[in-house]
Amino acid sequence: MEFFHVVKDERAVVVEFDQPVKYVSSAFYSRGTGRARWVANLRVERDWRHEDPRSYVRERLRELDLDPEETVAFLTAADVGRAATVQKGDVFALATAGFSNAYCSRSKPGSCGPGTVNVIVVVGRPLSRRSLVEALAWATEAKCHAVLRLLLGNEGPCLGTTTDSVLVACPPGEHRDVFCGPATGLGERLMSAVEEAVVTAAERAGYSPTPSVAELLEREGITLDDLVEAGRALFVGEWSEECEERVREELERALRNPNVALAVFAAVIVDRFLRLGSRPRECEGVEEDPGWIYFDEVLGQFVAMELGGFAGLFNFGRYDREKPGILRKVDERWLTLDDVLAGLIGGAMAAAFKRE
Repeated sequence: MEFFHVVKDERAVVVEFDQPVKYVSSAFYSRGTGRARWVANLRVERDWRHEDPRSYVRERLRELDLDPEETVAFLTAADVGRAATVQKGDVFALATAGFSNAYCSRSKPGSCGPGTVNVIVVVGRPLSRRSLVEALAWATEAKCHAVLRLLLGNEGPCLGTTTDSVLVACPPGEHRDVFCGPATGLGERLMSAVEEAVVTAAERAGYSPTPSVAELLEREGITLDDLVEAGRALFVGEWSEECEERVREELERALRNPNVALAVFAAVIVDRFLRLGSRPRECEGVEEDPGWIYFDEVLGQFVAMELGGFAGLFNFGRYDREKPGILRKVDERWLTLDDVLAGLIGGAMAAAFKRE
């Protein structure tokens, strides 16, 4: 497609068209639908606030020599220099990604900071207004698919942030009312391009769709130091720097074990969906952690046995009952993860001192 080009620097990423294009958009600085010559994604500071954001945007656009009346503008605290572009035939997608305010329907009020996923899609053929609206809907869904792949959690699986915006544009001309869903060639290309652009932008911002299990725990506020400290709490004997080093090494080794990693991953994913109220019908009341649900204990026991054998299993019982340190905090918010972490700590403690 040769009717537009992209310019980006540390201030903004701009899509400039040879002539005004038709668009639909959820960007706040737009008419929702209309024609535009430019689309600008403007970078702002993380703590940015302004009493009159529209006046601020117009001033920024003039600084970039863009006509505010012919421009659709997005705002983001993400690094626009890391914007990702993907083209699939007659579909072009551009995305910037920041996730400091990743959001799900169970996010607590006031718990989100600045951050945005902004998506710009250009379709290389004229489309009807209905088709543009449909394309916008599917582009948004593709954005959600991409964010879901990033395994972000904030009281549940996240599909975006509190300030995401999407735009779909196409050239003017005699249009066709075509379908843009994933069952069509156009829709398949559109969704693939958007998903790939968002994931790539996220990776450039440091959010991998394949994080290490240690990174996954850190996203939930659980650090290696927390695990070591919980292990120390029930240690019998004199705790020394050597003890701490040995336990830390065993925990690091344990988190590299693919079976342990899958157990932690399973616990995180199960608990996120339980927070949303999603569960098998047969598990009514599971949110209260009733005694007849012992899947979590079995998963924790598996981890303990995997790492420390019967000594690890014995330790699991102690840590699961006492729940020292981080285990107590996790138990207040999670159903499954506290047991898996008890198995992780108990098994690592057994492995660290099995020759003593």
